[in-house]
Amino acid sequence: MVNLKPALLGFFLEIPLYQATRFAGMQAIIESVAAAKRVHLIDLEIRSGAQYMLLMQALATQHEPQVELLTITAVGTTLRHEIEETGKTLAYFAKTLNLPFSFKVVMVTSLKDLNENLFELHKGEVVAIHSSITLNHMIRLPNCLESLIRVLKNTNPQVMVVTEIEANDNLLSFEDRFFEVLFYYSTFFDCMEDCMARSDQNRMMVEELLGQAIRNIIANEGEERIVRHMKIDAWRAFFSSFGLVETELSMSSLYQAELVVKNFACGKGKSCTFEKNGKSLIVGWKGSPHLSLSVWKFH
Repeated sequence: MVNLKPALLGFFLEIPLYQATRFAGMQAIIESVAAAKRVHLIDLEIRSGAQYMLLMQALATQHEPQVELLTITAVGTTLRHEIEETGKTLAYFAKTLNLPFSFKVVMVTSLKDLNENLFELHKGEVVAIHSSITLNHMIRLPNCLESLIRVLKNTNPQVMVVTEIEANDNLLSFEDRFFEVLFYYSTFFDCMEDCMARSDQNRMMVEELLGQAIRNIIANEGEERIVRHMKIDAWRAFFSSFGLVETELSMSSLYQAELVVKNFACGKGKSCTFEKNGKSLIVGWKGSPHLSLSVWKFH
């Protein structure tokens, strides 16, 4: 995964599906913290952190209230040095905007070891949580997933924005998993064919990674089946059991998603599609679902 990180970052920049959910998700957070003077954002897997430049620009240019401090806490289980480098990049960008900024890293062996005291929350802060294609890693560990949601709830967040893969391959039957994988990944490869050259090194490395994921989903059982995904309906039922309330995505968030897709040559033919599912957004490729974006409030 260390060797694949540059390839993955390059890949995500070329695929409009991921950029659409990134911009729409950031817009949802911006709207939720717009009235706050001190904002504390908890990210469960920050990656490059580029998504927060949009948030920083919005906070730095708003007139009232003036933001006194933006704090981003990145949660990680490995690659502390990579996360710290992301923090340095964001700190430099915040400095160019004259935006008061603090970056913190919370390293744990496993997300099941996470607790709210590690976040160093302060009175007067408005907390927001961002989770992008992270929670699915814990589907095979339900106790860990439930523990994480309880910890996040105890931080008293204003909002939680979640992006997840819109697939249902967490199934017992081999045949059901096979057809679900065939449907989902056929769409994925079709998207890559339209958006990236076959000779692109990033594409080739990601294709190899996807091959490993497909093999794991289809050929493994029990604890050996690490790769699992659920659709928005299953996540909705899970979150509701913890008292989370689904919130409608604003028109501004939808506009951000549509706007960013127009910057991609492979998106101008309306191949990247948007569909509402309840109050959430499903981003797809030629009508086939690929990612879900949902916004949640804790009560």
